[in-house]
Amino acid sequence: MIIRSPRNLFLLIITGFFISCGKITTLPIPHFPIGSAYPNICETDRGFIMIWYEGNKHIVMSEFTGEKWTPKDTVVSSEHFFKNWADLPQIYYAGSDTIALSWLEMSGERTYDYDIKVAMSVDRGKTWSDPVIPHRDGIKGEHGFVSFFKYLGETGIIWLDSRAMMTSDHSLSSGGMRLYASTIDPNGNLGPEIMLDDMVCECCPTSAVNTIKGPLIAYRDRSINDVRNIQLAFVNDTRLQYPINEDRWVIPGCPVNGPKMAANGDKVAIVWYTAPNNEPKVNMAFSQDGGISFGDPIKIDNGYAIGRVDVLWLEKKSVIVSWLEEKSDNGELILKSLNAENGSISFQTSFPINSGRGSGYPKLAKTDDQIFITWTKTGKKTVIQSEWIPVSKIL
Repeated sequence: MIIRSPRNLFLLIITGFFISCGKITTLPIPHFPIGSAYPNICETDRGFIMIWYEGNKHIVMSEFTGEKWTPKDTVVSSEHFFKNWADLPQIYYAGSDTIALSWLEMSGERTYDYDIKVAMSVDRGKTWSDPVIPHRDGIKGEHGFVSFFKYLGETGIIWLDSRAMMTSDHSLSSGGMRLYASTIDPNGNLGPEIMLDDMVCECCPTSAVNTIKGPLIAYRDRSINDVRNIQLAFVNDTRLQYPINEDRWVIPGCPVNGPKMAANGDKVAIVWYTAPNNEPKVNMAFSQDGGISFGDPIKIDNGYAIGRVDVLWLEKKSVIVSWLEEKSDNGELILKSLNAENGSISFQTSFPINSGRGSGYPKLAKTDDQIFITWTKTGKKTVIQSEWIPVSKIL
């Protein structure tokens, strides 16, 4: 059920300082209470929106507008969230103050019986439509790993769907996990369901971007022999499907490690984790033609990759990428800046992180002159941790 809390004061703390034109500029970060977890981010025309769990019953939202955060709002509350470290609530800014929000709720008695729910706002989160379920199969099972994109004037949505796996014992003969797509208009009305792929990896996050050639999606595919390459497809022309690279990673179960893309005009960057022949790595590739083709993969990790990637463009020629590594039981959240034309690295930093699943998927965002990164800190207490990095330090 969608609710909206009173606009309470949003406490801020100061994470650091940097010098700009001789002045010290403070960088605000929201006050995250103990029990906050699994943040997600989308860029907007003013900055970026961040959502996260507070406890197990509330999803809250705030927007950073370049100088400050808006007061946080509880946008949805439920006693029945399916709260998962990898399958996060999704937030998407569609333009003109329109926002799409998705989350997961339990639908049956089994552990993995859950539905996707989507709500729309046309006033930047002040009010929300009644939630709808994009999958209309009526079968209790797994539905999740949503990505949003713009499509034909509406908001497009893709998700993983287990309807074909529910007929018997989840074996390959009973059908595989599928990839579906649909659309939703600002009032919450759904378009038709379209199956994009009839066998994909069961629990890897998806990614979607809008390019000059149309909406491009990326996901981990699965063959009958358990080869799990990263697959690309254009929603407006599903004949244009191809693997980003023939990694030929054969693994009998899902690695819970999906790709991430970012688009900038005719340029697209993609980063992904793979481990063929038991050699874990984080690869990156670039397209100069809107995703029609990509260059050869570039290995960017430091030799101890465990994945959970993110990427965004800094400017026309460079991106910043994040992922996790683990060396001698010490986890690190790695950030690197890469030149999109030659693959050279101009910046690297890291933060200590618990590499277990509880830390979730770290997320990146960018304002005009700052990079924001956020993740879940685990230990005796769980709480969201965030950092700012001046772009001037990176470029």
